Amino acid sequence: MNLLPPSSSLHLLASLSDCALALLIAACRLAIVHSTDLVNFGLAYGEYVSLASKARLSSFSSGAAAVGATGTRVWSKDVCRGEWERLLRVGLLIPALGLGDGAVAGAASKGMVRVDVALEEIPTAVVGLSAVMEKWCKQL
Repeated sequence: MNLLPPSSSLHLLASLSDCALALLIAACRLAIVHSTDLVNFGLAYGEYVSLASKARLSSFSSGAAAVGATGTRVWSKDVCRGEWERLLRVGLLIPALGLGDGAVAGAASKGMVRVDVALEEIPTAVVGLSAVMEKWCKQL
């Protein structure tokens, strides 16, 4: 019997857009704050908008917006839904409640999912993660 190391999705994080990373961080934060394994797009998008809006206000007050502070942009719901579906396709979000393989895009993006990485793993797996997103990972 050969034992294999557990599979890990951490290598996928480096290839994600800032929008996808922000949504993934938001989903991880929600799971911790609400002590649950399951989140959905609407909840994650709401958390993301809240985080990005607070970061934007903070950057404006400190003058960082003038030099292009990363992590303060708020993407539209449509853009974020596309990135959420990408997270589903690559397996960083796992559909809950027995949705089949064919249901990943569309139905699963509206349903509950489990995040396949832990919040504390993100900053170490993403080289060059913005200071704003790193703060989101470390401060709840």
